[in-house]
Amino acid sequence: MNAQGRLDASAGPPLSMFERIKASAAARQAALVFSSSMFLNVAGFVFHAIASRKLGVDAYGQLYALISACTVVALPVGLASPVIARFAAEFAALHDDSHMRAMTADVARWFGGIGAAGLVASLLLAVPVASFLHVPAFSVPIVAAIAAIVVLNASFRAIAQGTQSFAAFAASVCAEGAGKVVAVGALLALGFGLAGGVVGFLAGAVSGCAVIAIALVRRYRSVPAHSIHYDWKRIAISGLGAAAITITMTLVGNVDVVLVKHFFDASQAGLYSAASLGGKIMLYFVGFIPTILLPRVTDRHVRGEHTRQALFTALVLLLVISLCGIAAVKLFGLVLLHALVGGAFDAAHGLLVGYTIAMALLALILLLASYGIATHRLAFAAPLVAGTLATLSAMLFFHATLAQVVEVLVAGMAVTAAVVTLAIGWQGWRSTQCASP
Repeated sequence: MNAQGRLDASAGPPLSMFERIKASAAARQAALVFSSSMFLNVAGFVFHAIASRKLGVDAYGQLYALISACTVVALPVGLASPVIARFAAEFAALHDDSHMRAMTADVARWFGGIGAAGLVASLLLAVPVASFLHVPAFSVPIVAAIAAIVVLNASFRAIAQGTQSFAAFAASVCAEGAGKVVAVGALLALGFGLAGGVVGFLAGAVSGCAVIAIALVRRYRSVPAHSIHYDWKRIAISGLGAAAITITMTLVGNVDVVLVKHFFDASQAGLYSAASLGGKIMLYFVGFIPTILLPRVTDRHVRGEHTRQALFTALVLLLVISLCGIAAVKLFGLVLLHALVGGAFDAAHGLLVGYTIAMALLALILLLASYGIATHRLAFAAPLVAGTLATLSAMLFFHATLAQVVEVLVAGMAVTAAVVTLAIGWQGWRSTQCASP
């Protein structure tokens, strides 16, 4: 133990045993999150496989655009999820369940109210929104309801993530996947068409949210609640990095779909949706890495331990999975499209490799940004948002073909990844210099 009361890495066998226990727990948690995330991803692809075959190219393009619009609508409130995870991790490190119960109740009250307000707004704006997306007006309030549930669900999962309650997290994720597959299969079989697809997606969101809500109630109902004095200045500062991550994660891979739906005809939009769906497999395969990294690095940072090794391990894992994924898409992309959406979308094959590369770069950005939040290195926030907005803005001017849209996405993500790496590295170097005598 050093002068500051922290455990020294060279303290001997007891510390080594402690580190082995933590490493074993981390491996189990990673396996749990990975397996549940993959279940959700597979369920998502089954959902789209069913929908694309039952609805056809044009109607499937409408459904995919609505799902993407839902994600964009949920963006402003969804900015809070990484902040919630960060503070939940701090409460967990201090074993402060009383404040965790109070924060959980506040999250439910705040985001439930915001979701209800959004649903009312969607009823008022249904016609103009439907006109912009070229979809039926009845679908807009359903999308707003999905967005409300998605936001509440993400906030509850952030609490589970921060407290490393990955069993509840995984149960919620699996319930969401199973719920939407069962619902969309039944509704489309009954002939409900586009409405069946949208309501099926809603059923999945409700299922996942119900499971995580029940788990949180069971965990904290017997704990006395202590009211929290929220340090809004500190929350705002922490929220800068969280906002940057959420903006990027939400806009990239969703706004491009909405823009293509607006600028291109229904058939072209359907092809781009298929390429986006296939390319996002890469993002789903590696999405568990930042989920595990953020609470563990936060815990180490709070304790004053080194965090670089955890980052290095995550980067190596990300690189290996990404290279294997890109190679697999290059070799078997057409087979993948047939499995996901059927033979009617073969023309999307030329877009698939480029979109997969863009998603691999996005995964790298999200991993680095999660590390920045965990270690309170937030210099990446401004360049990340600027790079994201610049990429999407470029699509407004360069969209002569679908291939050009994908090229803009790849180039923008590559530049953004480089800038974020430099920003985090620079801030880490500055911190080291300031700490030196």
